[in-house]
Amino acid sequence: MFEHIVLRRAERGLPISAGQIAEALLYYQRLHIFIDRATLFQLIKQIGASGVLTLLHRPEVSAVYCEEMLGTNTGSIGVSQHHNFVAFTLAGSKDGTQLKSPLERLHYELKRHDSGVDDPKKFSKQFLAKVPIRKFSGNHFLEGGITAAAMRDVLDIDFAKKALRNVVGVTEGGYSIGDNLKFEVIDTELGFYVFTDVDFPSINQRRAQATPPVEPLTIAHLLSSILEARADLALASFYGGDFVTSAATSSIIRARHEELLRRTSINSDALQHFSDVVLPDTPSLAEVIDSGERSFSEFLKLLDRASRFKDWLKTVNPDENLVRSYMRDVSSEGWIQRLPAKSIRYVLTQALDATNPAVGLVAGIVDNFFLEKLLAGWCPNHFVTGKLSQFVQVK
Repeated sequence: MFEHIVLRRAERGLPISAGQIAEALLYYQRLHIFIDRATLFQLIKQIGASGVLTLLHRPEVSAVYCEEMLGTNTGSIGVSQHHNFVAFTLAGSKDGTQLKSPLERLHYELKRHDSGVDDPKKFSKQFLAKVPIRKFSGNHFLEGGITAAAMRDVLDIDFAKKALRNVVGVTEGGYSIGDNLKFEVIDTELGFYVFTDVDFPSINQRRAQATPPVEPLTIAHLLSSILEARADLALASFYGGDFVTSAATSSIIRARHEELLRRTSINSDALQHFSDVVLPDTPSLAEVIDSGERSFSEFLKLLDRASRFKDWLKTVNPDENLVRSYMRDVSSEGWIQRLPAKSIRYVLTQALDATNPAVGLVAGIVDNFFLEKLLAGWCPNHFVTGKLSQFVQVK
């Protein structure tokens, strides 16, 4: 349980945050981060360029960088729109300079967005030397490519209808669509034409009234959700372990491969229940880091003192409730721990005195606090109710 987790996106398709990474590092033995452009800039903003490099050098962390972006390219003929799935990268700068390599593109992006990196070129070299580059296009993650597979998903009408019902249901401003959803696709050389009766006007009215307002939803957005879900499915199958991404794409994956995300859902629910029961009325670890109340460097110091807690997590039975395991192991004690403290001191002192009288004299003045620390075998609550609870209870 909690062996390996892969992070790609947060809720609503947002980039991965430092807080999300912190929670994964605390509870899982290994973390793999799928870093895209948005996530990289988010992490640089939160923990700085040096913090990103420090994170990537930790032994339990691995990562890949994907500069390609996925999208739906839409064109029009008259009043009809046709769509194609694309994977693309930045090709050049506004002044016409061609950006031919990942290093040139990353360096340019860091400078253009005023990222706060002191030496963009040096950071780009160090980052790309540590993190291999992967592409959505080509056959690395999926034979034949992700965009072609997503196209087949759209042409599978039964699946596409179920996928759209799911994603509209979890989209902000969306609604629950019944079984009578209209969805038709015509595949042409220009692309595919889509006809549906999804109530976009009412959805976009609710999105406009949200705080803050949310951009209008279009058929291209829904199609892109199917494309992103296909990418997530390929990545989840490729890497294994728990896989975390947005609610929208997760809902589409479950339309066809619900069992693939079942373990992730079980572990996520278990961790949420664990926090609710063991650390009630406190913000989550992700919240205190993402809010800036605690720094990521502070968290790494906490993490370095959590090795015994993480070792305990490895022993939790995957079929057993995490809170139940925690409560059982907190209350369990060995036979020596049930002896009165005075008796234990007497036994230890006599044993030490018999082998070395001088040591025995020193042992005789050991106070109760030190003795309890020495003999009270470690339990998971020593970390949770001590270091972790103090970390998240920021005043």
